[in-house]
Amino acid sequence: MTSTSETTTETDIEDASEYEAPANLVKKKDIYDHVTVTTGLRRREVREAVDSTFAYIFDCLNAGYDVQCPPLGKIRVITKGEGDDLKLIYRLNMQKPGKGGKSDAEVSDDAAAAPE
Repeated sequence: MTSTSETTTETDIEDASEYEAPANLVKKKDIYDHVTVTTGLRRREVREAVDSTFAYIFDCLNAGYDVQCPPLGKIRVITKGEGDDLKLIYRLNMQKPGKGGKSDAEVSDDAAAAPE
């Protein structure tokens, strides 16, 4: 017996092809482009570095470690339940600008005021 989630119909395929990503979605490609422009590094170097960084963060979170990434904030791993009912919840506590670090506006102001 097959469930409806396992069967694929033509309408499902058509619906999937008509899917549009939300306008406020940042994709990994956008991160590559931003880092390439801001650092001046080659795209291949940026792609390898970004992919490696995300893989490392994933591995740390999967192992149960909390990850602190200023200026983003701290990602905490929260475990709920036990045994087969165990669930991992990831909570991001975003760092507020001016608290423990400078906001983007402050960094830009400092860079503009820095003597060359």
